[in-house]
Amino acid sequence: MHYLFVYHGGVVPEDQAEQNISDLWNWLDNLKARGYEKVRFAGFGRKTVSPHAVEDYQGDIFGVAVMEAESLEEAVSLTTDWPELQYGGKIEVFEALAADYPRSSSDAHILNLFADVRRQILDTLHGLPVDKLDHIPPGFRNNMRWQAGHVLTVTDELIFQFSGAGSRIPAEYKTWFASGTDPSGWSDAPPEIDVLLRRLEGQMAKIGDAFEGRLTHPVADQSNFLQAKTVGELFHVLIAHESLHLGMIQAMAKNFVKKQAADAQEGGAHHSGHVDVRPGDVAEK
Repeated sequence: MHYLFVYHGGVVPEDQAEQNISDLWNWLDNLKARGYEKVRFAGFGRKTVSPHAVEDYQGDIFGVAVMEAESLEEAVSLTTDWPELQYGGKIEVFEALAADYPRSSSDAHILNLFADVRRQILDTLHGLPVDKLDHIPPGFRNNMRWQAGHVLTVTDELIFQFSGAGSRIPAEYKTWFASGTDPSGWSDAPPEIDVLLRRLEGQMAKIGDAFEGRLTHPVADQSNFLQAKTVGELFHVLIAHESLHLGMIQAMAKNFVKKQAADAQEGGAHHSGHVDVRPGDVAEK
């Protein structure tokens, strides 16, 4: 059985980041030497998190690995020797991605899991007022428009480009939405949010059509930085990436809701303290 391990780094001090990454890779190297690790996402994400946003989102550094174990209990037991870190690092194990290739039901299972995460992203974005989608909440570097474009762009690279199927989006999208970009660096106007949402919808359908029955196929570039050998292994990382950004999008949406409630409460307090003065109530001098 294959299990997806997703490592979240917590809110890591800048001077501890390199040590955190080193600890993560040493731990993964140890598992690999013991014959467990099969695929890893050899990268990490840095997210700017202020003290005001810690409740909503914790996850400065993350890594992804696919492990093979006899059972979920065995997979979970592999996390027990993870070092205790003061900034809240943790590892989550997902049995939902336990697809044993080549099993006939694997393709539908993985594709449906991807579609479920993508629908949650779309539902969250569609549920917010359009005027909030360009707002950057406290503690975040990016807005919802960037999140939508980033998910679209990275998915195109991971699945269509790495598999050899070819990109399905304009090349300039990377200048706005690639990893490491943010709205402060946009020199030209990015695509409108409604365009991005339509592309996210369309991409979900295209992936379902293009990759059903192909998850056991080899990737075009066998030397890719993910060390993925099959299309199915690309989907493991894809779903982890989409899930990560679903969490960020939901945290940002929660921030909007909390601010809206606070504003409404403040407005109510001001209203309750207001006294209407009618002309007849004014004392004559």
